[in-house]
Amino acid sequence: MDTPIEQRLNDFYRRLGSVVPPETITQSPFDFDPAHLGRLVKLHVGERASGFDLANYMDDVLYGDIQSSLLVHALPFCLRAWHEYLRDEKFECPGFAEHFYTVLERKDLFAGALNDDQMKAVLEFMRESILEEIDAQESLRSEGYPAAPYRWIRALMTYGVIAPDIEHLWMDWWSISTSGRAVAAVQYISCLIYPKDSNPVFAPWTRERGGGPPCLWEFDGYLYESNWKIQNVEFLRELFRDPETVFSVVRLAVDRLSQHSGCLTAKQLLADLQSASVDRKLRSPAETLSDRLIALPDILATGGEPQTTYMWSD
Repeated sequence: MDTPIEQRLNDFYRRLGSVVPPETITQSPFDFDPAHLGRLVKLHVGERASGFDLANYMDDVLYGDIQSSLLVHALPFCLRAWHEYLRDEKFECPGFAEHFYTVLERKDLFAGALNDDQMKAVLEFMRESILEEIDAQESLRSEGYPAAPYRWIRALMTYGVIAPDIEHLWMDWWSISTSGRAVAAVQYISCLIYPKDSNPVFAPWTRERGGGPPCLWEFDGYLYESNWKIQNVEFLRELFRDPETVFSVVRLAVDRLSQHSGCLTAKQLLADLQSASVDRKLRSPAETLSDRLIALPDILATGGEPQTTYMWSD
């Protein structure tokens, strides 16, 4: 029986249509060595490509004319590697995922290579992989780096750069239909309400182990001057217009996690949101949330290395 990823890749092949590897390679190799292109052409359905071959191929696509037939043949192998990069922190594929995101962000690279339905199939595959990683979240508490929350949050943020339809992904996540989605919602929302050194979900950063809460506007890949698609920014602004939306998601998460080991942490987050500050000089979590719900869409709409330009005010 096929695994879920095999089933999704088979469905992706169906969406691509007739995929036949090119008989002749016309793609120019960026490093002048075409050996990796020859190995990619010989791959069959179900096989895995070398991460180094895929990384080299991304350089070819970024910096040279694209052979469309080779790109369509290679895409399923690219998506499998990206999926494993997302799902497995130990997966080694140096340089590939970063360049793959960059290729996807530059839609002009696909002009004449993929039709609209094929491009939609690529994005649908990616949304399902991100949701799969979100569904796999088990531990609410995170300490040190690397840790699973950083992977799915960066993937979510980067998806907002490369595709205009993050609403589908976000609303599936905030349906809180699984315990993993509940855990992920509490992880994410904790970053919207707590100072970085007093977040009960993410232990403070240390020199030895790293850690701390993830940055909610950090993109993966080489997208230093990129920003979210305007459709995604407008969606998030509308979603965040009423903080009660976030309160509702937290309540759903608390209910979903009633038998989970992180239930007390989720309940603490909800109680903190509902409490007033005992010190008038300090902002309550609800006040901090309101400020950050306004600020975050604006940050995501701004290009130019936003991850180093902005900081939450504690």
